[in-house]
Amino acid sequence: MSEKFLGTDLQNKKETSQFYAKGAWNKGFRGVAGDEMKKLMFLIILLFLAACASVPTGTKTESPKARFVFLHKNGFYGLLDDNGKEIVPAAEYLYIDKVRDGMVPAFTKEKEFVFLDETGRKIKDVSFYNINPLYTEEMLGIADKESRKWGFVDKNLNYVIKPQFEHVGYFIDGLAFAEQNELWGMIDKTGEYILEPQFKDDELEGYNQGTLVFSRDGKIRIVDVKKAKILDVEYDKFYGMTGNKAVVGKDSSIYLNSWENKEIFLMKKPSGILYDIYEGNSIGNNRFYLKYDEKDEKNKHFTIFDVASGEKICDIIKKNHDDEFDENCNIKERPYYDEKALEENEQKKYGKYEEVRHGLYETSTSFKQNGKWGFLDEDGDIVIPAEYDSVSPFYFDAAYARQGERRFIIDRSGRKIVEIKPEWEGVDELRYTIWEYYEWGISGYCFSDRSEYWYGRERVEKAVERNKPKPEEK
Repeated sequence: MSEKFLGTDLQNKKETSQFYAKGAWNKGFRGVAGDEMKKLMFLIILLFLAACASVPTGTKTESPKARFVFLHKNGFYGLLDDNGKEIVPAAEYLYIDKVRDGMVPAFTKEKEFVFLDETGRKIKDVSFYNINPLYTEEMLGIADKESRKWGFVDKNLNYVIKPQFEHVGYFIDGLAFAEQNELWGMIDKTGEYILEPQFKDDELEGYNQGTLVFSRDGKIRIVDVKKAKILDVEYDKFYGMTGNKAVVGKDSSIYLNSWENKEIFLMKKPSGILYDIYEGNSIGNNRFYLKYDEKDEKNKHFTIFDVASGEKICDIIKKNHDDEFDENCNIKERPYYDEKALEENEQKKYGKYEEVRHGLYETSTSFKQNGKWGFLDEDGDIVIPAEYDSVSPFYFDAAYARQGERRFIIDRSGRKIVEIKPEWEGVDELRYTIWEYYEWGISGYCFSDRSEYWYGRERVEKAVERNKPKPEEK
């Protein structure tokens, strides 16, 4: 997304100054004579040189970017910059979502979606009836506000695929699901079907890297998407995808198969219930594991396989949720902590304070002194004096703080970025969610990544309904 700029274009000002300095004698200064003309020309040249010296050629003034979204008690959302200045008033948008790829969806009082840039300005003067939750491969699915048909736009909101579908998914590996006549198929980036619509919504089970899995008449089938061919194999059960391979079951056995139709036997079904597939760094790269229930409430049983070959590597039992295993399936040793030494160090470092709390997500230590809260650095030195009635941990260099009835968002220097006004229902980071928590038996706040997904029309309308101003009590 190109940045939006405001203010004077100083490059044009420079060219204009040169125009007058070089061509003024023939452009209207004939009535000014002798020394007066020289003085005037001298002043013009000075002004020109000052402009060039103070601002580099071609630079522009950048508009402030939005950092916070706030909800007013009138039911409208607005945007604040990093200094807490209101750059989009709470008067036009019934909902403002999070920023992703420089794009901020907003739901207008006319009940239409528009997209703002990070300065709060509309990217383009166009609106949509609905939007998809994900912008992928530089394409976003949208529904036209007139026809309500779905198509795709690029980052500048220009149509790449015109609205023509009943609904669409999002692009992955150059392909996306698209629905016609209540049947789903797959299209390429030109909008052409490479797999004709033939699957009902409840038949689609999984897709990845050219392998599509669907169920029909009680059987699991696999499709080679690029060849638009349904493979001549059937299964009784689908457990999930690992890479481009489907984990499927039949005849009391479990297999891997993909669009290549090279079936790999994994194992006989365990005596318990096979109920999940996991991939992750806790078992090494290029591995996946089947998790199953052996009616053992304390321990969790897994079998680890190689992703490419399906070869069984080992059976493991995870006694703790955060157990990790090395390449030989041995539990990795946990770092040793001398609990007593840690406690002694904490006492030495923080014992003079009434209470100390450490942040859960990043370095953040708050302390209580004389009934008030402040913050310490890593060495235990005070960086923000104890002057608040309550504070939250820092997350992405912002924290909540309350002084009596006044509420603030502060930075690590103690600067009050935003004072939360009484007429606001709340304030969120445009990139992260803030919510109240009670873990320690007190009222405070906690930060978390906002969802990667944008809200579509159904969820936005529910949010709008929740945010409607409450009637005043008589």
